[in-house]
Parts: sequence; structure tokens; C-alpha cells
Amino acid sequence: MNFRKSSLTNNTMEVRYMRIQRCRRSAAAVLAAAVLAAVPAAAAEITFPVPAYTPDELARVRQWEQTWAGKKIDKSTIDAVAEFMPPSYAGIYKDPQKWGAPPEGLFFTIVPYRQIIETKGMIEATRTYAPRVKTDAEGTIINYTEIAGFPFPRPETGLQIAYNIECQNRGDTYKMNWYGPVIDPKGRTDRMSDQDQLGLYYIHRTDVDPRPAIPKNSKGYHKGQFLHVNLPAENNNTRLISMKFIDEAKEFSSYIYFAQYRRIQRLSQAERVNAIDGTDMIYDDGDMWDGYLSRNTYSCKGKKDLLLSRHQDMSTTTRIAGQALRNGLSFERCNTWVVEAINKDPDYIYSKRVWYIDPETYWIHWQEVYDELGRFWKCFLQPTNDIRTAGGEMKNFMVHNNFHDFQRTHSGDTLIRVNGIGIGISPKTFYLSNLQKTY
Repeated sequence: MNFRKSSLTNNTMEVRYMRIQRCRRSAAAVLAAAVLAAVPAAAAEITFPVPAYTPDELARVRQWEQTWAGKKIDKSTIDAVAEFMPPSYAGIYKDPQKWGAPPEGLFFTIVPYRQIIETKGMIEATRTYAPRVKTDAEGTIINYTEIAGFPFPRPETGLQIAYNIECQNRGDTYKMNWYGPVIDPKGRTDRMSDQDQLGLYYIHRTDVDPRPAIPKNSKGYHKGQFLHVNLPAENNNTRLISMKFIDEAKEFSSYIYFAQYRRIQRLSQAERVNAIDGTDMIYDDGDMWDGYLSRNTYSCKGKKDLLLSRHQDMSTTTRIAGQALRNGLSFERCNTWVVEAINKDPDYIYSKRVWYIDPETYWIHWQEVYDELGRFWKCFLQPTNDIRTAGGEMKNFMVHNNFHDFQRTHSGDTLIRVNGIGIGISPKTFYLSNLQKTY
């Protein structure tokens, strides 16, 4: 009896031991899963950079380029490639004299597609922070100030693409000059403008220390811009400081110094939808979109293969007085994202914007704008080129802006001279006292 009892006891103990072991293994598995869920994914799991084309798509583009690369496109040939441009711009090339063209008409050249690679800092930041992005049920990023790089390397929604656009930080800091006319093609006249600009990002920094954010930022700035006007002559030495906040419930803090009156005035939020000094732009149109992300709803309309000016040497372009669109631009094919942005304010000046976005840099290259009645109104073009940064890398950056009001036949053309990217710019630049500084 004692032996039998001992045997049963041993069997019972063995069963219990096996159950305990299974429980331990299950608990270990749950714990491991929890740890993996809590720890951000490894950088290697994020694929970035992401080219505009798959290998099969690129093969078809290369085949098309065998016919078209190097070709000069003008009035006689525009129809053959018009499917790759916004209809409004194709229309300018079809009717060049309406838009102030010289006797030889308007023309551009098609060049082969070249992939654009972002800076090492942008690549590293995207791979590091994209896995850590946290969103709420509506897709809003809730750890917005803690990230840098493109939060969605493979976006799936219009809002995600809009976040990528906003996180294109232009090298963290920049110095540039905008020079060009407001154009009346019908009267063939120009009114020249010349502005120096400085910009600094307080968050989403990838290339200039401190990264990813400037720690001493008690006012909660997102970015700052300082503008000094040289032309027109009547506005010489007029200056503007515009500060965008992280908190989107706050309006832009913008102050302008009128040199002729030696007075500083704060601009109201209503000014952001006013035309800027006779141009076809409003303040929200800066860099194609310079408002708050949450002010719009975004709808991704898929992709569209378009001609973009992504490697534009502006020294090869020419124009005469009254000419709305430069000759000598170069365009390459690129499979763009198409996003429709509709402002939540029913009384906003535009009923919608349609953005055509470079998927490698998240620069908006084409933008179509519709008025309050839903009628097509304006189209903007923003060429870019690779510019050497202060750190010695190449950064794709805007080098030109071209604007057209198709209801009034009115235009603007701006050469952007980039004088520094990733340079040292102090936050003190954006103090109000700097507006009245003697130059």
C-alpha cells in the first residue's frame, strides 16, 4: 500500500510539474510579446528611402524616356505629353502669346528620372522615429513633438501624407533670397520684388543639433521665419517675423515693421487669406501650404504620374518682361501622391486645394486651387534642386516658384537663391527687437 501510494503521489507530482512548466512557458510568451509591443521596432524594419517607382514601373518609364528624354517641348509637341501636366499649365504652352511669351514661344525640356536621396540625418530620423509614432483613433499624432523625419514612410491616408509634408524640415535652418516679378501678361509688365528670408525649425530637426527639438522653447514654437524686403523700393527695409506654434489652437504670431513709418504692427489671423502685396499668393500659400495641419481635411486620391521639375538649374532659364512662365525649365517623370485638402472653415477663400507631391521628398510640386464657388482658379509650380548644405550633403530644396491666376490672367515668378541650408541661426533672430535693427 505504501509503495502504491508513493507511485500515485509521484504521478500526481509529475502532472503538476508539467502543468507548471506549461504555465511558465505561456507566461514567458505573453511577457515577450508585451516587451516587443512596448519597444519600438528596430530601424532596419523601416524601409526608407522609398523610390517613386517600383522596378517594373521604372522599366516602363525608361522605355518612354528613350523617345522623350532630351526633347524640347513647345506649342507643337505639348499635346503628346499633356497627360503628364496639369491641364492649366499645358494650356499655357498651347497658347503662349496670351501669357506674354517671346517670339520663339514657350518651351521646356524632358530629362530622365533620377531618384532623390534625403540627407543622412533625415534618413536616420525616419528609421528611428517612424516606428515610435503614436496616433489616436482619428489618425492624429499624439507624440508629435517627440519625433523627427517622415513619420509615415509608406503613407496610406491623406492625413499621413500631410504629416510627411509638414515634417519636411528644409534642413532645419535656411537662408534664401526671393527675387522676381508680379506679372501682367496682358500688359507685358513686371513689378519686381526682392526679399531675404531666414527660417528655423524648433521641432522635427534632423540635421542640425540640438535634435530632434530645441530644448529651450518655453513659448512652444514650431518654426520661425524672418523676412526683409529690399524691393519694391517703397517697401525697402520692411520686415516681417512670423512664428508658428506647436499648439494649433494658437494663431500665428506675426509682426511687421513698416520702415517708412518706423512702426511695428501685429498682423491679424484674417490677413492670412489676403493677397500678399499684389501677388497671386495668400500667406497660407507659402511653400505651397503654410497653415496649420488640423485646419484641413485630407483625402488621398491615389497616385498620378506627372512631370516634375526636381533637378532644376535655374541659370539655364530665361524670361522677358511680361513673360508668365520661364523658358528652359526641365521636367522628369515622377509618380506623385495626389491629395485633396479642404479647409474646415466654410468661409475660407479656397473651396479646395489639390496637391501633387513628390513621394521621395514630400515637396508639393504642383498645386491646383479652386475658388469658393468650386471653380478652378489658380495653379502653382514649385521646382526644386539638390543644394549643398553646411554639413556638405545634398538637400533637395525649392529653387523657384511660379504662380498663375487663370481667372484674371495674372502671374508671378520667383527665383529662389538658396544661400545656406543647415546653417547656424539663433532663435534671437526672431525677437521683435530684431525688426527695428539698423542694417
